[in-house]
Amino acid sequence: MSPLLVLLLACPAAASAQSMEAVWRAGAAAFDAAALSAPALTAPRRAAAEPPLALSDLARALAADPKAVDDLLDLIVANAGLLGRAVDTPQRRAELKAALRAADPAVLDRFPTMTTAQLAQAATLYASRQGPNPVPNRPATLVFALTGAPRDPAPGQFLRPLGYGLFYGDESLSGAGAPYGDSVATAAALDQLSAELTLQDGGASYRTVLGWLGALLASGHTLEVRDRRMHANFGDLRYETGGRRRDVATPTLADTGIVLPSGRRLIVPIPHSELDLSIRGPRVNAELSWFFGVDGKAAFRPLGTVDQGWVGGRTVRTWTGADAARLLDKAAAIGRALEAKALAANLPMGGYGPLGSCNDANAFVTGIPPYGMTRDPRRYAGSDPLDAVSAGLPYDAAAPADPRRVWESRAFEDPADTPLPEVRAALLELKSVLGL
Repeated sequence: MSPLLVLLLACPAAASAQSMEAVWRAGAAAFDAAALSAPALTAPRRAAAEPPLALSDLARALAADPKAVDDLLDLIVANAGLLGRAVDTPQRRAELKAALRAADPAVLDRFPTMTTAQLAQAATLYASRQGPNPVPNRPATLVFALTGAPRDPAPGQFLRPLGYGLFYGDESLSGAGAPYGDSVATAAALDQLSAELTLQDGGASYRTVLGWLGALLASGHTLEVRDRRMHANFGDLRYETGGRRRDVATPTLADTGIVLPSGRRLIVPIPHSELDLSIRGPRVNAELSWFFGVDGKAAFRPLGTVDQGWVGGRTVRTWTGADAARLLDKAAAIGRALEAKALAANLPMGGYGPLGSCNDANAFVTGIPPYGMTRDPRRYAGSDPLDAVSAGLPYDAAAPADPRRVWESRAFEDPADTPLPEVRAALLELKSVLGL
C-alpha cells in the first residue's frame, strides 16, 4: 500500500447505552468505585493551530518540478481501489493531472468527495484487495512488565521522508505525562485480555479487561475514557521547505445530500471516531486509544503521536472510574464479535468495510452514532448479540443523512475553529438552521 494520500473513508433511533449494557454483560465483575474521584486527565494530542496547506497549495509549491507533480499524481491515485474503481480511470487521471499542473483549488481541494454509499463501496473494495488478517500469535499467558522508558517516543520515530520535502506519518508525542514504553505494554495487556487469554500481573491472574482494570482502580489508579471525533486523516502528509514543516490537509469529503438554505451542499470531512484512555496511578501510567482501523483490527493502541491541527479532536462524552472500565470491557467484547464475524464469513482484513469502520465500531460500544456509519446491513441480518446492537443503529449508506448527527460529528466544538474554509462555512450555516 502506498503510504501517501491514502484517501479512502474513515475508519458512523440509536440503541440506548443501557440496552447495550444488557447485551454486553454490564456488571460482570464488581468492585467498589465509591471512593474513586479521578481528576481530569489530559493528553496533548493535537498540534498547535496553524492553517494547513491545501492540496492545491502543495501542487503550487511543487509546480517548478514537473516530475514532482507527476509523482504526486501517482501517489494520489496509485491506490485507487481505496476510492472505488471510478477514480483510477484514464479520464480521471487526466483531470487530476491538469488540476495539479494548474494547482486548481476547485478540483484539488474538493478531492475526493463521495456519498456515504460510495464511501462504503470504496471500503469494501479496499478490503477485498488486502487479504485476510494474520492470526495474532499471542501467548496463553502474558506477563505484564513495565519498563518506565522511554518517556516519549524518539523524535521522528513515526515519520518517513518521501522526497520533494514531503514526509508521511506523524510527529512524536511529547509531554503526555506517561512513559511511551508503558503505554505499549498496557495496550498489549488489554489486547491479551480482549482475546480472553490470561494476563499475569504481579501475583494475580486475570482473564477480562474489567477484572484487571477493576484491580487497578482498587489499588489507587484512575481511569478516564474520552469518546472523540476528528476529521479522518489518511494522508498524514507534511511538507517542509526553508526549515519549516507544514501539515497538508487531506480530508475525505462526504456529500451528505443535504442542501442548505443558501443553496450550499452540506459537504463535510468523514469523521474518525476513537476512544482515548488515560491511566494514572502509583504503578501504571499510560495513554492509549481503541478503534477499528484500516489494519482490520478493533484493538487497543499506544498513543505516541500528535494529531495534525486540522483534524480537530472534539470530546463527545467522558467516562471515569468503574464506568470507564465497563465501557472498555464492552469494547473488548465488540472487538471479539467483529473478529468472529469476519472469520465466519471469511472476510478479508478483519471485515473492515463490510462490517463497518471506526464509526460503526465506536457506536457499537458507546451507543452514540457518528455520521458516516458505512457497514453493510446484510452482514448483520443474523441473530447474534452484535446483530441486535447493529439493528438499533443507523445505516448511513442506505438512508438520508440526519442533519443533527452530522452536526454532532463535527471535529471542533466551535465550528468557527474549523480550518477548512468551505467546511467551516457549511457547518456555521447548519448551526443556524438547527437553531443552535
